[in-house]
Amino acid sequence: MKIDRNKLKKSTTEVPADCRVLIEKLRNATEEYLYKELQAITTVTSWTYGKCELYHWSDILDKFDEIMEKACKKETEKWTLACDLPSNERLKELLLYILDFTSLLIEHSFSRHLYNSMEHLTTLLSSCDMTVVLGVLNLLYVFSKRSNFITRLSNDKKQGLLVRLTHLAESWGGKDNGFGLAECCKDVPISSFPSSATTLHFEFYVENKD
Repeated sequence: MKIDRNKLKKSTTEVPADCRVLIEKLRNATEEYLYKELQAITTVTSWTYGKCELYHWSDILDKFDEIMEKACKKETEKWTLACDLPSNERLKELLLYILDFTSLLIEHSFSRHLYNSMEHLTTLLSSCDMTVVLGVLNLLYVFSKRSNFITRLSNDKKQGLLVRLTHLAESWGGKDNGFGLAECCKDVPISSFPSSATTLHFEFYVENKD
């Protein structure tokens, strides 16, 4: 979701000159130029620009939000995210650069409560590409160590995020116990499963057909 401009208070702080130049470049950039620019910045892995309020980056974050929304889309009656489709490899690469850049930006800015794309981050945690999942987790880590942003989320956004994180953290029993994920997927007699495998957790969805 884009930043709610009605809740913004105009900043009175000065924008560092190097930040202003970068903001203007990214604001008017096409996706192709954005790809190349973010690739160059995130490859360095360190922030070489000044520190300023996130307010000044609102237009850039809105541009990122549009691309993240595109990456999160699912085809009708399919669960695969758009960024996971083989035909969208370029989109996934751009998404990864956006996640890395946003992590650097959040680390070196303040007024982080303005960030408003949490629903996309939550959706991206269900990506089948672990590089995407790790990119999201890294951004969430930056938020958690530098502010109380996550704890101040609305209940529905916070609950949705916690559910996804809990699913990622759930244990399959571990290889040490002879019950790794690969073993769970094998078609073998129930007697071959370890005695510790006593409880099955599963989810199901009812599809209403009129």
